[in-house]
Amino acid sequence: MPEKNARNAGIKKIGVRLLTLFFMIGLPLLTLFVGEMIVRESLTMPFRDWTVEFTKRFALNIVILLALFNVLYILPRKWFMFGGMILSAVLIIFAYANAVKIDLRNSPISMGDFALLKELGGLDNPVDLNMPLYIALGAAFAAIVAAIFWLVPKLKESWAIKSSVFILSAAFLAVLWTDYPVSPMEKVHFQNTWWQQEVGTMRNGLFGNFVMLAKQTKLDPPDNYSKGTIQNIGKEYIPSPAKEGEKPNVIILMSEAFVDPYHFGEEHFTEDPIPNFRKLFGESMHGTMYSPEFGGGTANVEFEALTGLSRQFMPDNYVAYQLYVKKPIPSAAYAFKKAGYETTAIHSYLNWYYQRNSVYRLLGFDQFISGEFMDLEHALGSGWGFPKDKEITNATLETLDKTEGRDFIHAVAVEAHQPYKPLADSKFLKTGTLPDPTRQYLNQFTEKMHSVDQELGRLTEELKKRDEPTILVFFGDHYPTFGNNDQVFGAQGTQVANDMLGNFDDFINTHNVPYFIWNSEETSTKEMDLSPNQFGAIALEMAGVEGNAVTAILDKMRFQGDAVIPYNQWQQQMGTHTEEMQDLHALQFDLLHGKRYAEEEIPGLIENPMKDYHLGLYSTMAVDTIYATSESYNIMVSGAPKYSKLMNFDDEEIPAVWTDLPDGKASFAVSKKDIEPGEKYRLAVYDSLDNILRASEYFEFNK
Repeated sequence: MPEKNARNAGIKKIGVRLLTLFFMIGLPLLTLFVGEMIVRESLTMPFRDWTVEFTKRFALNIVILLALFNVLYILPRKWFMFGGMILSAVLIIFAYANAVKIDLRNSPISMGDFALLKELGGLDNPVDLNMPLYIALGAAFAAIVAAIFWLVPKLKESWAIKSSVFILSAAFLAVLWTDYPVSPMEKVHFQNTWWQQEVGTMRNGLFGNFVMLAKQTKLDPPDNYSKGTIQNIGKEYIPSPAKEGEKPNVIILMSEAFVDPYHFGEEHFTEDPIPNFRKLFGESMHGTMYSPEFGGGTANVEFEALTGLSRQFMPDNYVAYQLYVKKPIPSAAYAFKKAGYETTAIHSYLNWYYQRNSVYRLLGFDQFISGEFMDLEHALGSGWGFPKDKEITNATLETLDKTEGRDFIHAVAVEAHQPYKPLADSKFLKTGTLPDPTRQYLNQFTEKMHSVDQELGRLTEELKKRDEPTILVFFGDHYPTFGNNDQVFGAQGTQVANDMLGNFDDFINTHNVPYFIWNSEETSTKEMDLSPNQFGAIALEMAGVEGNAVTAILDKMRFQGDAVIPYNQWQQQMGTHTEEMQDLHALQFDLLHGKRYAEEEIPGLIENPMKDYHLGLYSTMAVDTIYATSESYNIMVSGAPKYSKLMNFDDEEIPAVWTDLPDGKASFAVSKKDIEPGEKYRLAVYDSLDNILRASEYFEFNK
């Protein structure tokens, strides 16, 4: 009997140790696998492909999960197991939440999203939950927890081993977070995919990528940041009051990668490819905008222009729209809205790109006309490339026509977006003055610049015909990037920038973008070099509209001749940040990362998001009438763009032919053979993620 008891005790001891080992190693690995399988249902890289293609990053995710679970090993055994179960459940729920957000917004969860948890109850279309499944999972979880506390025997533990495991795990997590004395993420080449954050989740792994984003979100405050500093800023920087008189429409048009082709050498051209721009440049306020970006990062330039805040106060390669704009931010749109303007954002590409669909609401826009709501020549994602700038012109003019009052329009044009595939010939470039590969790259780019310029000419001519004064701010966001940049910019090509990263002059030669601010009522030859964060403040000043504390700082900077914020890496050449720039930095930190003292200390600076914000020029989609012919039904509808879909009650698409009509109306013709009388149908606008952006009420076809 004693031998049997000893044997049973030995078996129990082995069993408990194996179970403990499972909670130390098996449960973290299982959690990683389940979490990745859940989130990769919304991504394009399967789990196996990730482990093979990015093996080192996969391995780091394993170590992260092992360390995270094993910091709990310092607890008594049963509480360690219970804590592991709780942690596993939380991480799996987190994976599911990421999958939902990627499906809805094409972006993973970042730290800033946790500040929005209280807003979930106000969602118009909350996520459907499979309650029976979750109840069953909850019951299973409770049963496992009960088994841990009731069935796992209490055995003596080695606190030396427990302490060692805890110290090693905690030390690794500290190194991971601080990058001291070495950065594990750099060692395995973690990638910050700032242009599309879900790509980072796909390549870095769900949990590792979240840690990276969390580290990026945490910024150290500037030396002068305090509540007292924000109070003083509110007292010192008072915006100029609004001017009396008629107010103009204001349009900010940011053109993808627009630069003067002559920058690559006028001697290489047979004729001017951008005559409209050159004419407008000469008869308007104009100068050089020092872009914070090269070849990408459009949203950061846009962020500066709309908010007055600066990319120079953010870490490299971070996108404010995706990481930092989670609450209302002062902007030109809010200022114009307060002055009675209707505020519209226009972008001819996907609504979710750079999370514009949610960010624009927080920046004070009434409406956002994305590519899904435009009557594009070709549907987005159909293989025809980026939409032409004529779509931006059409949407801008239609917006001006729809409103009776004044408009503030911020438009982002994308026709000139990369890639710039080599083009054999162009009438604009000479042969023989440049190496053939360089000339062929510039052929394609110049043809795009010419097309953009033609549309710029059409827009300004149409604006001149109107009896409403208009201010047009036009600029490119950054220089283009080519398949071989050295072949275009460097020693192999035009030699305008042989070392754009290590040489100041070469850096400037790839960041100095021309701009103009045209006024339909008067000409101007004023010249000013600036950072893009000045555009909104200048537009407000020219329109006679009151700004805010941010624009008051910018106004003072311009008055003192400091309209350019020096690049962080080139302050020795450009000068250090002035007192006003330091105040702007403190206010920006407060708004994006800090305590938001400005909400109380600077009254009126931060407005609430527009409750009536909507996608598309028209706020609703409504079926007006349905006409029947011998073979078809014609659905007359308001607010339905070209690529709306006719769907039955089972969400199956029914073929329908769209016809444009005046005043925001359209008709959809559908064959009677495809319709079941008495069944319910609706029209809906979908995006590329299969989200419904707008839909009509369900309706029926009468017999």
